[in-house]
Amino acid sequence: MDGRIVTDARCSGDMFRGIEKALIGYDARVAQQVTQRVCGVCPYAHAEAAALALEQAMGLRPNENGQLLRNLIVGAYQLQDHLLHFYVLSALDFVDITAILKYHGNDAGLNTLRDWVRSELDSGKIFPAAPFLPRYEGVYAKDQELNISAIKGYLDAIPIMADLHKMVAVFGAKAPHPVAIEAGGVTTLPTIDRINKYKTWLAGVGHFIRNQYRNDLLGVASVFPTYFNEGKGPGNFLTFPYFPDSSGENHAFVGGATLGGNYQALDLSRITEDHTHSWYRNEPSSGLKPLQSTTLQPLDWDEYQQEIARKDGKYSWTRAPRYGGEVMEVGPAARVINTYRSGQHDDFNRQIDGINRELNIGLGEYDSVMGRHLSRLICSLQILERLEAQLHEVQPDKSAFIEQDMPKNMRGYGLTEATRGALGHWIETHDKGYISNYEMIVPTTWNMSPRDAAGRPGAVEQMLIGTQVADPEQPLELARIVRSTDPCMACSVH
Repeated sequence: MDGRIVTDARCSGDMFRGIEKALIGYDARVAQQVTQRVCGVCPYAHAEAAALALEQAMGLRPNENGQLLRNLIVGAYQLQDHLLHFYVLSALDFVDITAILKYHGNDAGLNTLRDWVRSELDSGKIFPAAPFLPRYEGVYAKDQELNISAIKGYLDAIPIMADLHKMVAVFGAKAPHPVAIEAGGVTTLPTIDRINKYKTWLAGVGHFIRNQYRNDLLGVASVFPTYFNEGKGPGNFLTFPYFPDSSGENHAFVGGATLGGNYQALDLSRITEDHTHSWYRNEPSSGLKPLQSTTLQPLDWDEYQQEIARKDGKYSWTRAPRYGGEVMEVGPAARVINTYRSGQHDDFNRQIDGINRELNIGLGEYDSVMGRHLSRLICSLQILERLEAQLHEVQPDKSAFIEQDMPKNMRGYGLTEATRGALGHWIETHDKGYISNYEMIVPTTWNMSPRDAAGRPGAVEQMLIGTQVADPEQPLELARIVRSTDPCMACSVH
């Protein structure tokens, strides 16, 4: 920093996973289970991407029931993840949790929380009221009604998220890490009882999202309008097609790229990875396409020490994916921007236009801290509508799975949108049908990449550079920017 201005930023993935290496030599169907262990928050997306990669290689599509049940599983998981991100991981960057001390209403949950916080503050503990406190000092919402509503939403979101996990498990067999998603559909039989359970939970979820979540999110956005201009990234957005109809077509969110303000159709041949600033020694270090590299050799200890001592040395296990050589942002804002710019869904565009009029913003403001939060609400509303419609299309007691032999000497790829953004799996098998190479490029790999061979910072690095903070010792503004992308650094390295 130079005074109160961020002049440089680096995102470092410090945990080497090795999951791609662990897959080599195993049956291709193992990938659906093992890759879910990339993340305990969004495992569903890895199950889906792994299944899609095999299906693409096999020339196979699930039947209508298989596609519908898969959507019901991954859709419920995404809704759970959006609520988790807003209420548990981000809202308290804006909401004043100490407002609970001034609550004098009749809500039992809020009264219990108020009394607990008060007793914690009087306890003399070093860190009272964790995880709500301590926190960075800064400007939080002053509207008491908004603060209490959001705190109430925090409490009420917890049982709603539990119901969403039940919705995942009723067709996915368990949550987290559903086991029923396979190449060929979903192995669970959709009985009347299971459908009715899902429908009951979905009704409560829908009411919460359309009322509590919507009101709290728009309330925060109206109190912090300047954050529609904070945390702007590279201005390039990448998405993969997500949430199809029962035929596997007509996705709710389109795949593609926005470059220089113009939308273009997705071209997978433009995806490359770069490890110029990553702790690997292989050459070449840039321009590698998925599956082009069979092994990456980590630096040894002496080489690592030399790199971290260099001013412009390597500084992350995370590689730097690029699209046509450009730094891209992925995530809910990218989904909204690309789907809108594609012009493929008139109803979706009318919804965005209405929200923009309500908040007095334009599409350009979605490239921001508050734009990313708003996009999660918009994505939630869209997914909710599709879940309600597609649940009625499920045919009870009809198989949702097509079994087919695994091909040998094949290559395939699976593309979807995890909650955090574009997720791709690439698989290759040898003449015995076992995995010979596997590659995953996940959302946080895109967003929190290090610099590339041209020295261009990754997306989040760019979001931070140039930011002015009120107090360098209490950089709340930077926390808000980083958390708006919902980073998962452990997920970024495999």
